[in-house]
Amino acid sequence: MISDWKVGFRLASAASACAVVGVGACVAGLAHADDATLPVFVPHDSDWTPNFTVSPYDSYQQRGLVTPQMITAEREACQWINAQYEPLRSQIYGFENYLGGRHDDWSGVQGVASTVRANIDQSAAFLGPRATTLYINDFAYDKKDYSPLYNGDSIYFLWYQLTQISDKINQKRPSGQIHANIATMNVYGSVIQDSGVCNGA
Repeated sequence: MISDWKVGFRLASAASACAVVGVGACVAGLAHADDATLPVFVPHDSDWTPNFTVSPYDSYQQRGLVTPQMITAEREACQWINAQYEPLRSQIYGFENYLGGRHDDWSGVQGVASTVRANIDQSAAFLGPRATTLYINDFAYDKKDYSPLYNGDSIYFLWYQLTQISDKINQKRPSGQIHANIATMNVYGSVIQDSGVCNGA
């Protein structure tokens, strides 16, 4: 017997996914509704390279700041984004809708909250060291924190929003408060996907 919260969560997740990817993909995704826990992501070698054609990332000054560690960090972060960002985003939106549908009553959602938060924390733990490698202090050049790789800063801010969503779930905040970080996460995720920077990673 499937418990009520699982049914509600799956329906909320399905509704969110349908809105994002369409009915066909949504129906296919329901076949895997039991797979709530994301597998541990393992990066792999590839011949992907960053996009150095977009200004100002094509400049000699910017290229001189890029290290092999940064290239590896962005490649591996991109691999995670290509593989697990969409399933995680659907789970997060599904949880937000489920919590909001219960008028922010946390008494019956702790099980699903723990599952979603565990997936977020696992993802943030993977992205964290890569995101912080991409985001540097270069006070000699322009006196600010940024990434010398195209959309490296977006990866950093995506990771940061995941940490904030996890923190608010842990604090049992209302769905509307969590939504602010979810919406910001979605902005950075869309920027990365629309830019094509992770294609072929």
